[in-house]
Amino acid sequence: MNAEGRRRAWPTTVGRDVTLEEMSSLLSRDTARTRPSRRPVPSQPTPEQFRTLLGIALRPTLVGLVLIATCVLVTLVAANSDLTGTSGAIAASWLAVHQVQLTIGGASLGVLPLLPTLVMMWTVARGCARAVTESSPRHEQWWVIGAAVAGPLVATAISLAVVADASSVIALSPPNALAAFGWVFAVHLIAAVVGVGTRVWRPVARQLRLPRWVLDAARPALRAGMTLLATGAAITVVSLLASWSTVGDLLQAGEGVGGALGLTVVSILYLPNVVIGATAVLVGSAVHVGAASVSMFEVVGGPVPALPLLGVLPVEQVSGWAVGLVIPAVLGAFLGRDCARRAGSVLEAVQSALVGAAAVAVVFAALGFAAGGNLGTFGTVGVNLGTFVGLTFGWLGVFGAATAALVSWRGGSRDEPAVRRAPEPAPPTVTTTTAAAGMLVLPARIRDKASTTVIEAEVLDEAVVEESAVGKAERSDAETEGVVVDAEVVDAEVAQVTPPEADQDLPGGPRTSSD
Repeated sequence: MNAEGRRRAWPTTVGRDVTLEEMSSLLSRDTARTRPSRRPVPSQPTPEQFRTLLGIALRPTLVGLVLIATCVLVTLVAANSDLTGTSGAIAASWLAVHQVQLTIGGASLGVLPLLPTLVMMWTVARGCARAVTESSPRHEQWWVIGAAVAGPLVATAISLAVVADASSVIALSPPNALAAFGWVFAVHLIAAVVGVGTRVWRPVARQLRLPRWVLDAARPALRAGMTLLATGAAITVVSLLASWSTVGDLLQAGEGVGGALGLTVVSILYLPNVVIGATAVLVGSAVHVGAASVSMFEVVGGPVPALPLLGVLPVEQVSGWAVGLVIPAVLGAFLGRDCARRAGSVLEAVQSALVGAAAVAVVFAALGFAAGGNLGTFGTVGVNLGTFVGLTFGWLGVFGAATAALVSWRGGSRDEPAVRRAPEPAPPTVTTTTAAAGMLVLPARIRDKASTTVIEAEVLDEAVVEESAVGKAERSDAETEGVVVDAEVVDAEVAQVTPPEADQDLPGGPRTSSD
């Protein structure tokens, strides 16, 4: 663009023209003036924020301790037991809710129920999600996470002191303090981060500049993981119904209604542990209960605890179990299909499927680790963690990536395509067609503003009218006269449209006495 073009001016009502350089300077100055300044981080929360943080820190802890105390007292009273050492039992139960390994009567109890832990995490995550919004400052988000972790850590310190004091009265050994604080910290930190993340994941993703295909993998991965767990739960229910006679015999071992009710409650608390084990068997891994083990390809017998829920364990190998491996393969294909529908290319679809499979495998690794542990004389109870994680990623990743590549290659597109906006209608103009270069054109927008009519006239550097009709080599003089508009005709049209007082604002118009 030449210097004359760069300095082309906009007509203004202040008596002079504004060049492109001056307009750019004005815009830069306005942007710097309107740019929001960074607010200083307050050193302490306001009273209202302090009350919110106090509720986040204490509400889950106090509610959990009250429920634990109620269950302990009801159990002791129902069993006609002495209430000595009740405080120690409550403190130990608080630690057990957070998967802290306990030692009772010299036997280690490392396999702890997951249901209370998941309920606690859900409560903490829900409270943190209510305390923040997408526009909450970063320091407020950290305050919420810190409060969610600080309250349970204080309760854990008190519980460790109570257990140490009660160990002289009941057969309960104090656990490892570092392990106790680590488990409590991890449980509440994960729950708080998940709760806050459900609110602020969009600005965090923009700040980290995550690719679109990474975010697109979240929903398909969540769907695949939940479907796998739901299938494991269905297998557990079917196995319980198939071995109902064994479950009934184990309930009768409770010696009375109270004992049977207690065994039923314990079985319900351990239900997520068994569901995770069934999911591990579903993908091709193995579950160990001491010397006994179960997999798709082999069943090894051995002594197991007399818990009615463990009636789901098969006694012998059932033919045709390997057909169940089709389920994770199909779920992997669904994962790849969903990722391909959101991706913009084959490569993005494959990467999204692999990221989703890896996310599900990581979550299953954490669940499998928390669901197992040592169980006194029975030995180690849990899933084969290595094969569980590897096979989960293998089924979902391999079949997901292959399906994603195929669907995307065959025309998969995003579920939410960009909405094409209709072109805005052009303002009404008075136009005149020209076929010669340098002719004056009148596409002028005529508008009244502050009793001043501004007519913008443009001079075309070059205008070429292409002929669409084939076989017409030249135009006749009569046709040309009908197309080309003389400058005098244009001036006459301008004079008819423009008020007399507006001629003073036209470039080249009649001069007044003040000029």
